[in-house]
Amino acid sequence: MDANPPTRSRQPRLGSQGDARDPSRRAWRASMEAILTLIARFDEDFRAEVGIDVRTYDVLLHVFNAGEPGIRMTDLAREVVITKTGLTSLIDRLEARALVRRRPDQSDRRAFRVTLTADGERVFRAAARIHVAGIHDRLGQHMSDEEARVVADVFERVKSANLTAG
Repeated sequence: MDANPPTRSRQPRLGSQGDARDPSRRAWRASMEAILTLIARFDEDFRAEVGIDVRTYDVLLHVFNAGEPGIRMTDLAREVVITKTGLTSLIDRLEARALVRRRPDQSDRRAFRVTLTADGERVFRAAARIHVAGIHDRLGQHMSDEEARVVADVFERVKSANLTAG
């Protein structure tokens, strides 16, 4: 009896030598591992320095960038790629910490807008300094400006294609 019965077509496992032969799989694996590693390092830095996590920083960033009169909860959920329920829970926690304020939208009473409090802006600015330094230290110093432009162009194109894919 043969211990390895014949199969129709053996596909290399993901992460195996098949990745080396398939540039798209290699790009997927390398980008996924790099992004997850970067997110973990930023998460550690944010928690240690300002007491927030990466998801919170992303929310504070979008709220800060929206300015006054704030960002609508539905728009914020789309920007940070989180469910409305997950965002509501996170905003509840940030409100309890007095980092954000939620107010009814003047143009649509069913909707809410989120703005930063003074403490929220202080925490955001401290985290932004960590983020900018980390981008240089953990990413920028490992590629040329031209490589950075190519990487950005490719991932913007991939994101756009996958957001519009049905």
